[in-house]
Order: sequence, then structure tokens, then C-alpha cells
Amino acid sequence: MNALKLAVPSLTVVIPTCDRGELLKRSLDCVLNQSLAPTEIILVDNGREDAHLGGLDNRVRVIRTAPRIGPGRARNMGGQAASGELVAFLDDDDLWQADYLQCVLDCFEQAGADAVLGQLLRLSEGGEVKPYKVFPSSADEQRRVFYSNPGFGGQNLTIRREVFLAVGGFDEKMPASEDRDLAARLLLAGKRLVAQPKAIAVLCDHAGDRARHSLLKGNWAFIKKHWRNMRVNELYMALNVLAKRYVLLMLGR
Repeated sequence: MNALKLAVPSLTVVIPTCDRGELLKRSLDCVLNQSLAPTEIILVDNGREDAHLGGLDNRVRVIRTAPRIGPGRARNMGGQAASGELVAFLDDDDLWQADYLQCVLDCFEQAGADAVLGQLLRLSEGGEVKPYKVFPSSADEQRRVFYSNPGFGGQNLTIRREVFLAVGGFDEKMPASEDRDLAARLLLAGKRLVAQPKAIAVLCDHAGDRARHSLLKGNWAFIKKHWRNMRVNELYMALNVLAKRYVLLMLGR
């Protein structure tokens, strides 16, 4: 007798977008062309102007918000509105390879993960693709989030919606490093974070600002929030990174 096949979890893709025009269209197309079709796609449009995307696929839902609410809040609104059991986040200027969602889903089914992190590549403005980051597998290495970001971001995170909501999503008060903060809170809550190197997300360099705030302010906010949870060496490393970024800021770099 054949074993019963488990139902495939429903999956929502959340894309926060803010005045990105053609970059958004490119990112949306890469989701619509996935080998595994998501259940729904939520665009959280917080630009100064409407995205004006006509003729959208019927799986795409647009949530229009006040302008410039920040990536953390925009992602949270998408996660809260999602109907899927799993929520995959993609920034509006980045890309996934065509089998990204299939590889992520395979990892959830095989590893019993609470969150899956795809491998990050980096695409230069000149079109050169290079390896960038792969989230660590071991628990000790994952604690690098307390002083740096080893590969946890808004373009390569898929998480169980119930887990995302239970930990409070992204901290909307963080000026930056809200991704590291979420990773730290998931680890402290004992959640299982699993890297899936076969799921490739591409972080794209381009003219204009990316959706990020001051790294220096974000690092300081992170330390103030988490210093009690850090090991001595982690706190030392975090303060060292903060000092280096302060020096670079003073030098105008």
C-alpha cells in the first residue's frame, strides 16, 4: 500500500516595495516564473508614488500604505496579511533563481525547520555574479548574528507564519539590523534555522539607495537590545565592529 503523500504547505511571498519601478517588475517576474508556484504574492507598496503595476497575475495582492514606513514594518504587514503557512520574503531589488521556492520547500519537509535561509550571491552593476553568504548550519556559528550578519536577510528568509507572528516579526523601531535582530530572537527562542545552499537568492547592486538605514545606528541599537544575551567574546566583537564603522563614518567612507 502506498504511503499517503503529505499536503504541500501553502506559501505566501511578501515583497515590500518603495519607488523601485523596473527593479520591482524584475523581482516580481522572478517569483511568477518559479518552478513551484506560490499560493499568493503580497506587494506592500509604501512608495511616495503608487507602483502602477497593471494587469497583475491573479495571485498578486497589493497593500498600499503610507509612504516610507520602513522595510521592517512593510514586511510585518505582509506577514500579518499572509494566508500561507510559510512566508517567503524578497526585497524589491533582488532576485531568486527559478527553483528557489522548490528548494526551500524541500528543506522544510526534510529538516523540520522553523525558518530556511537560502544562499546569497551578489550581482554587481557590471553583471558579475559572485558567492556572498551562506547562513551557518551549526548552532555556535549561527550565533555570529550577535556581532555580524552571516547571511540572514529580507531576500533569503522563508519562515513558518505562526513562528514569525509568535516572535513579533521584525522590530519596526530598529534603524537597521532588523534582520539580525529577528535572527537573534529566533535563536533565543530555540527555533530551528536551517541553511539551504541549493536555494539561490541574488542580492543585486544598482544605482540609487538600497532599502537600508544607518548601519552604525542599527549596530548600536542591536547592542543595546541584546548585550545581556551575548557571550563576552560576542560583545567584544560587536563593539569592535561598531568602533570600526564609526571610524569609517568619521573618515567619510
